[in-house]
Amino acid sequence: MAWDDISQWQPADLYASFRMGDNVLPVDARDLTYREAEMKIKGALRLDPMDFQNGLATLPEGKEIVFYCDRPGEATSMKIALVAFDAGRSRVGVLVGGFEAWNEAGYPMEPKE
Repeated sequence: MAWDDISQWQPADLYASFRMGDNVLPVDARDLTYREAEMKIKGALRLDPMDFQNGLATLPEGKEIVFYCDRPGEATSMKIALVAFDAGRSRVGVLVGGFEAWNEAGYPMEPKE
């Protein structure tokens, strides 16, 4: 298994999937900025990147899981997606540009819990 087995989602593609009602779930894996952040992608679940292996088991089955983070090159989200793929999750991806790209595009967000 390699990084090219992980789907890479552009923000516009993820937003289009939401609008079409596709079974896609964004997962917030930000580390550096999550604590201070007030917002997250609308509908996103939180997965602590410092304890992601325990958190992977809590993610729902039957959905395309799209991880996003705040690191250059999607470093954190790609790492988690690779582990999830190795653990048997075949429908995983990363959001290219992460939270910043989504925010800059002006796509829907909501306050984090």
